[in-house]
Formats: sequence, structure tokens, C-alpha cells
Amino acid sequence: MSRAVRYDAFGTADGLYLAEVVDAAPGAGEVAVRVRAAGLNPIDFKLRRGHMAPPEPVFPRGTGIDLAGTVEAAGPAAAYADGTRIAVGDEVLGWGEGSVAERLLVPAAQLVRRPESVPVEVAGSLAVAGFAALSCLRAVPLGAGDTVLVGGAAGGVGLVYAQLAVRLGARVVGTASRGNHELLRSLGVLPVEYGEPLAERVEPFGPFSAAMDFHGRETVDAALALGVPRDRVIALANHAAVADLGIAVAPRLRSAVDLAWLADEVVSGELRLPIAASFPLDEVVAAFETLESSHAPGKVVVLP
Repeated sequence: MSRAVRYDAFGTADGLYLAEVVDAAPGAGEVAVRVRAAGLNPIDFKLRRGHMAPPEPVFPRGTGIDLAGTVEAAGPAAAYADGTRIAVGDEVLGWGEGSVAERLLVPAAQLVRRPESVPVEVAGSLAVAGFAALSCLRAVPLGAGDTVLVGGAAGGVGLVYAQLAVRLGARVVGTASRGNHELLRSLGVLPVEYGEPLAERVEPFGPFSAAMDFHGRETVDAALALGVPRDRVIALANHAAVADLGIAVAPRLRSAVDLAWLADEVVSGELRLPIAASFPLDEVVAAFETLESSHAPGKVVVLP
């Protein structure tokens, strides 16, 4: 038996609890991972609140997607994307539904090797933010000569996206609370504070050729007011709030090959993902409350 976080109804973080679950053996193409770190993401609490509920939800439900840990058992034909067999004891990172748990069965195709120099907290926080950032960059390509407005640049997705955009040669203007401005400057981002009138404050940095909203509608409104083409604006944080504007929603692309590349970028020092706070599994409610209320830069992580 092992412990996993569950909830029995949509609602606040107070509804989360620890449950004892049976440790099932991995099937064909599956791996049992002893989870060492599970990064939390806004999508986790949106799912828990019922904002993205399936037509007929089944309870109890788990929470979390990001993970890093140690392979405890591997089923038949469990292999990495390059065809190498996954072995017991391998250190891995990846993604899997219900990752805030001590142990999780994960499809082998959703795991990659964790480089030794990547801290487990960072590895366990990389997948969701990294995939979202790459999806946005593929939906709206950037290059030298582009200036992009990024709403929520100090959050997990915003930090990854901004760094990759700078690497591509784009000029990045990012909104964040004042306490996170120095971090953004260190990454090559021009920081501005949240809040209205955003368009007036960022206009001197323009003209803008793209905008990414990882925080709320204000970035979308500012971008449109400043003449950014609608097909170059993406709202990731709150699709419903901009549904009437015809703004694109980036496809959620998930690939082990992409995740391995992101991990290599961390190894090389080209990509930084700060850890804002970490919590033991017993304090998962506090972890989510921090995620949902804090402006601290980077990721909140649970360490089972």
C-alpha cells in the first residue's frame, strides 16, 4: 500500500485528503514510479474546482500531472522513446494523472531519464510548463524582430516561455509583481507591473507582434488595443474569459522527446526553473493554497 492525494467532490483545497491505495503491478508498457517530486500547476486546481469537469466525473479523483522519481517496477515492453528498456532504479521525470502520490503507474512513453545534474524538484515540475510554453511557440512562431507581451511572466509557463522566446531572438516584455522584476531582468525580460492601464504602460516598448496571456484577460485586452493581430494572441490562463474575442488556444502537445530536450536545456544552464516553495505530502492543502494565492516566482512542489 502507498498514499495518494484524493478528493471526493469539486471544490477548494480543503477537500484534499490522503488515501491508502493498493500498489498495483505495472502492465505492458507501464512503469511503477516511486514519486519523489510532483510539481503543482494551475490546471490542477482548475480541475479540482470543476472548471474543466468531464461530463460524468468519477470520484474519488487524484490530482497532479508533473512528476519525477525512481522506477520501482517495469512491465513488459516498457521502454524509453529511443527504444532502451526502462530498468528498476532508473531516475526519471515525466507526466501522469494523479502524480501527487507516493507511487504511480505511468505509461513508459511519458517518461524520460532524469539527468543527474537536474534537481529532482525541478525535474518534477518541468513537463506541464514546458509543454505549454513549447505549444505556444509552435502556434505563434517568434524570431529576431518580434516583440512579445507575456502576461504572468514569472509563473511556471511564463518563465519557460520567456526564456525560450529570448533564445529565439525575440524581445520579451513580461508582466509580474514588482518583487519578481529582478528575476525577469536576469533572464533578459523587460518587466512591467500587472494592472490597468496596461496598454498605456507597455506601449513605449512596442510595437508588439505577439502576445501570450498566462495570467488573465488584461494582457489580451492590452495586446488587441495595441494592434497585435488576433491570430498572434494566445490566452492560456482563462479561455472562457476571451471566448468572445476569437483568440487562439494553443494545442497541448506532449512528447517525451520534447521533455528530454527541456531537461537538457536545464543541464546546459540555458533554462532556469526556480522553485518557489516545496511541501511534504502531508501538507498538500498548504501547497495548493500557496499556489493559488502566491505571486512567488517559479513552481510549487510536493515532495512525497
